[in-house]
Amino acid sequence: MPTEGEFQAQLALLRRNFVEQLPKRLAELQDMLQRWLNSEKTTDLATAHRLAHNFTGSGATYGLPNLSQVARELEQALKAHVLTNMPPTHADINLLRQQLAAVAQEIARAQSMQSDSAAAESKPVTLKELTGKTPNRLLYLLDDDDELREPLILQIEHFGYTVKGFASTQALRAAVQEQLPALIIANVMLPEGEVAGITLVLDLQKIMPDLPPVIFISSSAEFKTRLSAVRAGGQAYFTKPLRIEAVVDAIDALMSPRKIEDPFRVLVVDDVPEQAQYHALLLRRVGMKTRVVSDSMAVMDALTDFSPELILMDMHMPDCSGMELTKVIRQQPGYMGVPIVFLSAETDRDLQLEAMRLGGDDFLTKSITDEDMMTVVSIRAARYRMIRALMVRDSLTGLLNHSTLMERLRSEMGRSIRHGHPLSFAMIDIDHFKNVNDTYGHAMGDRVIKSLARLLQERLRSVDIVGRYGGEEIAVIMPDTPVESAVKVMDQLRQCFAAIEHHTQDQAFFSTFSCGVAALPPVIGLSVLVDQADQRMYVAKHGGRNRVVGPEQGNIQQGVGVQ
Repeated sequence: MPTEGEFQAQLALLRRNFVEQLPKRLAELQDMLQRWLNSEKTTDLATAHRLAHNFTGSGATYGLPNLSQVARELEQALKAHVLTNMPPTHADINLLRQQLAAVAQEIARAQSMQSDSAAAESKPVTLKELTGKTPNRLLYLLDDDDELREPLILQIEHFGYTVKGFASTQALRAAVQEQLPALIIANVMLPEGEVAGITLVLDLQKIMPDLPPVIFISSSAEFKTRLSAVRAGGQAYFTKPLRIEAVVDAIDALMSPRKIEDPFRVLVVDDVPEQAQYHALLLRRVGMKTRVVSDSMAVMDALTDFSPELILMDMHMPDCSGMELTKVIRQQPGYMGVPIVFLSAETDRDLQLEAMRLGGDDFLTKSITDEDMMTVVSIRAARYRMIRALMVRDSLTGLLNHSTLMERLRSEMGRSIRHGHPLSFAMIDIDHFKNVNDTYGHAMGDRVIKSLARLLQERLRSVDIVGRYGGEEIAVIMPDTPVESAVKVMDQLRQCFAAIEHHTQDQAFFSTFSCGVAALPPVIGLSVLVDQADQRMYVAKHGGRNRVVGPEQGNIQQGVGVQ
C-alpha cells in the first residue's frame, strides 16, 4: 500500500507527463492527418481518427474540458470521412485544419497552466482493503491510453477493488486465460481497430463460456456502437469523459448478484417444543433462519434480538394466547408491519377471522401440507422485506433512514447490554458541504453523499449498520467493536474518502469528512451515546476538519454551525 506522499507523487507525475506529452501527440496527429490528405489512405485516416479520439477521452479526465471539446469536433469530422470513405473537398480540408489549430491552441494553454495545475494537486492515501472481505474483486481494464487508464485504476481501487490494466488486446487475452477476473472493463476503440474491444470480447466468449461481466467504455455515443456492445454481452456502456461514480455504481450492481441473499428470518412461537422445532426444521431446510420460542413471555426479547421478518405463531398457548400476544406485539410501532401467520389446529372460522382482525396476516391449519406452509411463509416474508426496504431506506443513498437507524441503535444497545459486549457509534459529517452545493450544484452534492454512502457500505463489515442521520450526516453502528478499533477503522475510511475524485462537467475536486466516535460502555443511554458522538464530531470540525475524534480527545459543547 503506498504512503500518502507516494500516492500524491504518483498522481502528480501522471498528470505532468500527460501535459508534457501533448505536443508529441499533437505532432503525431498532424503528421497522420497530413499523410491522409496527401495519400487518402484509409489506414492513415483511421489512425488520425483514433489519435483525435484519445484527445477527446483523456482531455476532460485531466481537467481540460476545452481540449476535449475541440478534439471531439475534430474526431467527429474525421469519423464522417471514415464512414463515407469520400475524398475531402477543399472546404473539408480547411475545416479540419481549423479544428486541428483549435486543438493546438488548447494544448498550448494547458502547458502554460502546468505549474499551477501541479501545485494544486493533492490526494491522500488510497486503501485497497479495510476489512476481511475475500470475494473475487479482481477487475481487468483494457485501454491503450496510459494517461487515462492509470488514474481510472486508482479511482476504482478506492472502492475496494483490485484493478489490473492492459494496453493491448493481446495482453488482456493472455491474462484472462491465465486468471479469470470478476469483471472486465474494455475500451471499444483500440489501435487494433475501431471496435477492437468488442471483437476481443466476442472472441473470448467463443473459447470461454464462463467469461465474467463486461463494461464497455468509449468516446463514441453512436447507437450503432452501443448496439454492437450489447450484442457482445456488454452489461454497461459509458462514454468518455467518464464519471467515476457512475462506473463504480455499475461495477457494484454487477458484482452484487454474486452475493448470497440473506435468508428470511422466521420466529416460530409454539408452546409445544416438538411442534415448534418441526416447523423450524422445515423452514431451515429451504434456507430460512429460525428462532424457536416456546414461552410466550419470552417473545419480546426474541423480537429484539432476532428481528424476524415473519412470526409463525400457534393460537392456543398457556399464560398468553396467540391473539393476546398479537395485540401486545401490534401495540409497538416497530413491529406493526411484521407479518404474523397463525398455524393452529383451530378450525372455527369465526375465531380464525377474529385472530386476523386483531392483527394476524394469515391463518393456516395444521393440516396444511408442509410445502404449502413453506410457500405461504416465503411469500409473506418476501413481501414484507420488499415493503420494509422501501419504508426504511433513504431514497438517495439506499442507507437506513433516520428513524430506522435509531430503532436499530436502540435494539443493538439492548443486545450489547444484555450480553456484555462493546458497541461503538460513529457520527460522520461531510466537511464544507454547503460550499460543495454552492460551487458545484445540489446534484453534485447528492453525488458526493452517495459516494460516501457507497464507500461505507462496501468497506465496512456486513454486521455494521449504516444510516443517513440527516442532510450530509451519516451514522455507523458497529456491534462488538471497542471504541479504539472503531476509531481506527473510521480513520482509514476517512483517508479513503478524501482520495476519491469527484467530477463535474468541467473540473474535478475532492471532499473530506469529520467524525466523532462514542462507545458502550461506558455510555449508557441512547441519547447520551448519540450526543457524545455528535460532540466529538464537532471537536473534529474545530480541530481542522478531515479527522476522527474518539474519547481521548474529549468533548466540547460549542460547535453548532461549523460546516
